Parts: sequence; C-alpha cells; structure tokens
Amino acid sequence: MAEVTVRVLRDENRAALTAFLNDRPDTHLFLRANLAKGRMEDEGKRHDGTWVGTVRDDGTVTSIAALFWNGVCLLQTPAHVDEILDMLAAAAARPVIELCGPTDQIERALLHGLVRDRSLRSRHDASVMTLALAQLRVPQALEAKSVDTRPPMGEELALLGDWHAAFNDEVFGDPRSPESDLRAKQWIRAIHDERRDAVATVEDQPVSYCAITNSLEDEINIGAVYTPPDLRGRGYAQCAVAGILRDATRDGIQRAGLTALKENPASIRTYAALGFAPAFDWTITRFFPE
Repeated sequence: MAEVTVRVLRDENRAALTAFLNDRPDTHLFLRANLAKGRMEDEGKRHDGTWVGTVRDDGTVTSIAALFWNGVCLLQTPAHVDEILDMLAAAAARPVIELCGPTDQIERALLHGLVRDRSLRSRHDASVMTLALAQLRVPQALEAKSVDTRPPMGEELALLGDWHAAFNDEVFGDPRSPESDLRAKQWIRAIHDERRDAVATVEDQPVSYCAITNSLEDEINIGAVYTPPDLRGRGYAQCAVAGILRDATRDGIQRAGLTALKENPASIRTYAALGFAPAFDWTITRFFPE
C-alpha cells in the first residue's frame, strides 16, 4: 500500500480534496460547499475551516476532518481517524461545539481525546436523504392552493425567530434564554437577507418554515424545518419544503438533500412523500462549552 502522511491541508491540496469528497457517496453537502466557498484556514469568516487529512505520495487525499468557523467539525474519515484528530486538535483555532459525520465514523471519533471527556449536550442519529428535483412530488394541498408558499415578510421575522429558538430547544437541547433567542433571531435575519427561506401559509398566515442552509451551483441542503406544535399533522412542513424546492428548480438547482432524525419517523415519512430517499446514515453530536 502507498504511504500516507497526515497533514494540515492547504490550497495546494484543494483539487485533490475536491476529488476525494466528490468520490465519497456519504459526503455531506456542507463539506463540499464549505470547501468551494471558504478558505482553508480559519479566520472566523463564514465557510472558513481548518482542514486536516491523509495524503499519499502522489498527492491523493484519502481521509479528512475539518473544523469550521462556527465550531462544527465534519468528518470524512474512512481511515486514520485518531491521527487526523490528533493533528486537528493541535492545529485548530477553536474548540469543537458540534461533531458530525457518517455514523460509523462518529462512533470511532467519540473515543478520541478531542471530545472523549467533553459533556455531551445531545446526540441524534439521522438519515441524510436526497432527491433529484425532477422527481419532486408536490403535495396536493400546494397544487390546490389551499396552502401557499412564499418568502417571509419583514414583519414576520420576529415570529420566525421565536420559532427557530423553539426549534433549537426541541431538536438540539439549546434551552430558551435571552441569548439563545437573540442568536435565533440573528440566524433568521441572515438567512432571510440572503433570500434562502420560505414559509408555508394558510390565508396568508405562516404555518411552517424552512431554509436553504447551504448550496452548491446545482444542489442545495434544506434545514431548520419547523412547524409549531399546535399546527402539526396537517402537511404544512411538507408544503414548505416542496415550495422552496419548486422555486429552486427555476434557478437551475437539480438536487437537494436534508437530514431527517431517526427518532422522528414522521419527518422521514414527510420527506419520503416528496420523493426523498435515504442516502446514508449521519450522526450529529453537540457538546456543552468547555
């Protein structure tokens, strides 16, 4: 077997890294999009990250981990997990807040000293689901216009900030507080300013929300899908997602992905009804601050 070296990856490794990620079917869009849009050193700006990987003598990349500007560490480490995380711990500019990757890789990584002794806030085992948008099945309620979709209006952003804070509390165990509410409102505002969100409406009143959380030229990731508890079970989330995808096809987007938590089988059924199919297992772990 060819020798491999563990190293911090730089711009000269970008082409080989892109080829490696494109070759792995269990690579999340977030990794590929952050590589395409960001710098391979962490200066604290969106998409920036510290990238560490194994490289063969011929320059081929064979495994990587990246810790990004927001404290999220993403894995694509089919081998050499311990060596890669050792170097990442030494090279990274910030602690890990969230560790995500294919489930079998996360199981190995959680035994590493980078996070082994950290207090776990939450763990979610999930399925990354994907869809070729030509195969999108639009819900009948959207076709019949009993439910519509549109971008949020400015006066609705406070409500949606409250929804997003509730989403973070419910899904990720981030309890409501003035600080978490402010972060949620700021997140909604940033997404809205970039025109990456949509609401499903009934009689022009928002009933569900979703956002495009990352993108490449012809592919998007959907996330932050939230329907208030008293409005659930009526297909509103399905309409919100279908609406934003239908609009995306007009902008040349061909594929979409999202992460559905296995602990919530109703969400998996919701997305499957739109045409999404499971692509690979994915695990999201979040840690309390050090």
